[in-house]
Amino acid sequence: MSKVPAAENTLRILAYLATQRGPVPAAAIAASLGLPRSTVYHLLTVLAEHGFVLHLPEARRYGLGVAAYELSSGFSRQQPLSRLGRPIVAALVDAIGESGHVAVLHGRDVVYNLLLVNQWFPDVNIVDFAYWTVPVQIAAFIA
Repeated sequence: MSKVPAAENTLRILAYLATQRGPVPAAAIAASLGLPRSTVYHLLTVLAEHGFVLHLPEARRYGLGVAAYELSSGFSRQQPLSRLGRPIVAALVDAIGESGHVAVLHGRDVVYNLLLVNQWFPDVNIVDFAYWTVPVQIAAFIA
């Protein structure tokens, strides 16, 4: 366990909520994560105050809030996979003379981050897809 259990538990709650199909009761969060209900309620209150969690009082459930969405979209804006992958894929494209791309399998979709085109297409060099998502069966035709 971390030296900062509140931070650890907060991240565990957010990760748990991200795996659920919809909002869930606090008791389910506590039971699933093995945390005291009072701890879960305190952390959910802080997360809700900051917009990371949405409380649906009439349903007595909690789900991810807008701030969680903004946090995840920040990942796309910063494009870390494209930045890390670009020099590696560029070297590979130069070495083998074929196109290359950086993509991640996400469930049943493939998320493209970067496409580098070989020298046979001099007018097209680097295309950033900004996290273009396609179903796996379609991605097979792109690759």
